[in-house]
Amino acid sequence: MKSIKKGIYISIKPEFTKKIETGEKNYEFRKYYPNQKIDILYVYETTPTCTLKYIIELGEIIKYPNLITKDGYGNEEFNKGLKKSKYAYEIRHVYILENQISLFELRQIYHFTPPQSFAYDNRYPELTMKLNNAKKRQLI
Repeated sequence: MKSIKKGIYISIKPEFTKKIETGEKNYEFRKYYPNQKIDILYVYETTPTCTLKYIIELGEIIKYPNLITKDGYGNEEFNKGLKKSKYAYEIRHVYILENQISLFELRQIYHFTPPQSFAYDNRYPELTMKLNNAKKRQLI
């Protein structure tokens, strides 16, 4: 039986999503780790884009002072303790939604607020179901 994947909604600036899209950035750095295991990041791209745009499947989560062994954007700084972030979420697969969802639609239909830190996927059950069934293209 396939286990149910748990996810969180996060906000990422376009300058970083571009690096994620190309594979240059292979870890997402955060100050926190949610209280429950997560497998998925639902990514809202911030201003000026303002759309829910990506679904990222995660690999391992590394807690500093453990080290990232792969090269990638920000990895060396994380390993040296130069980032404020304590956690590095490995980006295993990146999907871009064929029909990205604008902030207007997110607010009107799903009562979505772009998260400052994160929001569990069960906070927006209809949106999560829509995203899990949405057409998407694998980038990585």
